[in-house]
Amino acid sequence: MPDPGRCVAGLFIPSAILGQVICNTATSLIVIPIAIVAAGQMCISVQPVIMCVGVGCAGAFLTPVATPTNLMVMEPGAYKFGDYWKLGLPMLIWFFIIAEFYVPLIWSF
Repeated sequence: MPDPGRCVAGLFIPSAILGQVICNTATSLIVIPIAIVAAGQMCISVQPVIMCVGVGCAGAFLTPVATPTNLMVMEPGAYKFGDYWKLGLPMLIWFFIIAEFYVPLIWSF
């Protein structure tokens, strides 16, 4: 039987990457059907897989492009494009840890 943790990581990473350049809602609309099919093929529950995709889509911290709030504070705060990586990368790592380890505790496979 395939490892559900690998499935979750394999869906989280593209969700997080795609979420950096397009809207979180659009990212989830693209990745959720793939997650549903992957969970069905692996014969595991869809709920933890979709929640992990949702967490990945919400982790748009590395660029100001995908989140309007980040873009709005860029000029008044005198931020540069590269400044978002300084706090955004540790936050995205925390989101990955939550998606990989904490979500399956609440919604079991």
